[in-house]
Amino acid sequence: MSETSDRIAAAWRSAQSLPLFMTQAEAALDYAFQPIVDIDSGEVYGYEALLREVEKLGFRAPRDVFDHAHGIGCLAELETLLRRKAIAKFSRMKAAEKTKLFLNIDARNLSATDDMLDTTVAAVAAHGLSPWNICLEIPEIHERLAQDDLRNLVGRARDRGFGIALDDFGQGYSQLRVLYQYEPGILKIDRFFITALQNDARKRLFVSSVVELAHVLGIRVVAEGVETPSELRACRDVGCDLVQGYVVARPFTDLGEARPSYPVPTDRPLRSDMRKVAERDFLEREMVKLTAISETGSIAHALEIFQANPHQTILPVLNATGEPRGLIREADLKSFLYLSFGRDLLLNPTLDNHLQRFVRPCAVADINAPLDRLVDLGTEDFSDGLLVTRAGRYAGCLLAGSLLKISNEVRLQIAQDQNPLTKLPGNSAIADHVTRACAEPSRDRAFCYIDFDNFKPFNDAYGFRIGDRALILFAELMKRRLDTLRAFVGHIGGDDYFVGLEEWTPDRAGRLMAELREEFARNVESLYSPEHRRQGYILAEDRKGRVQTYPLLSCSIAILHIPTGLSIENLDLLSNHIARLKQRAKAEPGGVAVATFGADSEDRSAVDALQKTAERLREAL
Repeated sequence: MSETSDRIAAAWRSAQSLPLFMTQAEAALDYAFQPIVDIDSGEVYGYEALLREVEKLGFRAPRDVFDHAHGIGCLAELETLLRRKAIAKFSRMKAAEKTKLFLNIDARNLSATDDMLDTTVAAVAAHGLSPWNICLEIPEIHERLAQDDLRNLVGRARDRGFGIALDDFGQGYSQLRVLYQYEPGILKIDRFFITALQNDARKRLFVSSVVELAHVLGIRVVAEGVETPSELRACRDVGCDLVQGYVVARPFTDLGEARPSYPVPTDRPLRSDMRKVAERDFLEREMVKLTAISETGSIAHALEIFQANPHQTILPVLNATGEPRGLIREADLKSFLYLSFGRDLLLNPTLDNHLQRFVRPCAVADINAPLDRLVDLGTEDFSDGLLVTRAGRYAGCLLAGSLLKISNEVRLQIAQDQNPLTKLPGNSAIADHVTRACAEPSRDRAFCYIDFDNFKPFNDAYGFRIGDRALILFAELMKRRLDTLRAFVGHIGGDDYFVGLEEWTPDRAGRLMAELREEFARNVESLYSPEHRRQGYILAEDRKGRVQTYPLLSCSIAILHIPTGLSIENLDLLSNHIARLKQRAKAEPGGVAVATFGADSEDRSAVDALQKTAERLREAL
């Protein structure tokens, strides 16, 4: 809108009476729905209701509508009207009964909790839905009075069966306290932390920490505002459960566009896929399907389950959709039973002995979660184990013994992936890194292959023990210089090493590797005898048994730069280029050779073919 049209709209709004405004709001305003889907399968979990057609009433954005309603004293009435519209429209979706509708709540209307919840219950019932179909998104709260209102809202909403989501986490100041106090079932991470997540180490650290905290509390995490496949892969890597954003689907007003699932970008096949399958099979074998109870069940029923299953010490508590809400420990119920008249107190229907009093939060993980993440989620003594879900619904439990087995399996995998001498990631991890980085065209990448010069004569002259010290010295040097630069450092084997860099220009990567090479040459001199250091060379036999002069240890470094916008699936092309580049590095006076993939005439035609293939795929999609 222009400034003139803004004034006209403001004058028009001020001239409207409250009844006329409400009538026009009901007639003009509409809702769009944006899918929230499982980040692995693409199965729809729910839809967020987003207000549309606000310009018909002379407003720029949905927020302006609510601000105006608050100003003229009809915010509660407007929210009730719009909530009914959203529920009515949502109920016409074919899959409405199996999914959730996410509804935003205005913080200025929290004092009217009972009326708001009662009208929502009535609207849900009128359209054949249940309260569990509705998830109320609670906003950021600053004032102490509003905090009290929020506590009242959460408690009463849960009593009626509504789900609770904490919206835009990370945007406000009090949300960590809200997360701790109210333990919402869903946590939505603010778009600010999701945008370019794959390129920002600090964002990844923040989001991964939030995800781990949420999972320990049994909370599922939604990544909001995900717009690119790169962002989605980063969200999947840090453990987010659900995703919402343009990368999946834009909001739609036509209900005919609703689908039961949406395609979500996935990583290209990696060699580690076999491990992922093996890990999932391992979890399936270790998982126990303990009898569960509904959150609306009775204490008497819980006691019956424990009595019928004498080896079961925990009782998973599920909501109406089969999602875990926590667990009940048998010991907590027994503590009452051991009291005089304890059983009578527990089972007395006239007393406030709701099952919810005994529900404890518990760690929850998806069946597709990596094993190391499950170990991180387990409590310190693993006494409660953790609940496992499939697409958000209860699938089984991993008990203490199984978690200890998983912990041992993780340690074994780490040992298998590491080079035993330097403890750096080995060939499998390096291959996975290269494959994943080649498939990620949103940023510059550099692959650095490092090979010692004249290592065999040095090893023959000084023995394997000193040779191993040289290898360890270089590994420690790389860790010290590169760990803070978000570099991937690996040990291919023998005297060959690998460094993967992201968002590095060729010149910058070349300078870094030249400095690393010089520092190694200075440090490795300490392994030589004083005589050899003075003369600057050693005498040793070559492979044919002839005595030759060999300079002190150094290394050659081949740096292959993959530019932004280029995705490589044929890794044979990459290997051929690297082989040529290694030969160049050995011949360079400075020992470092840098090239950009696609710049040489030998692989320019290959790059053209890759680009044409990508264009054909885009046209097909």
